[in-house]
Amino acid sequence: MQDTPETTGERLTRTLAHHGLAVRTLVSRRYDGSRIVVDVEGGAEIRIADQRGLIDGRADWHCGWIARYRPHGARSSEGETRIYESSGARLPFEQDTAALVVAVVQCATARSLAVA
Repeated sequence: MQDTPETTGERLTRTLAHHGLAVRTLVSRRYDGSRIVVDVEGGAEIRIADQRGLIDGRADWHCGWIARYRPHGARSSEGETRIYESSGARLPFEQDTAALVVAVVQCATARSLAVA
């Protein structure tokens, strides 16, 4: 029996959790896609998906990540800021994911420090 390889989203989720971040998956029935969500202190969040709005791809089909910081979390997209995008770069999955993790950790840490 052959093991099913982890999806890109599963690998990213495991890596972000390893860095101490609160991570969950958000399935959107409205947009027919899924996101990885990193919860940030104060109710903010960082939403991550590939350029197709998916997180269930294979590493060898990886087409780049997009991460957006949402200061109001699920309540509103007002003030949403793109903190990482690599969809046009066609970087290998491992290299792209490492750069994404750095951007997410830095953003989450900076926002957590700013919470009064």
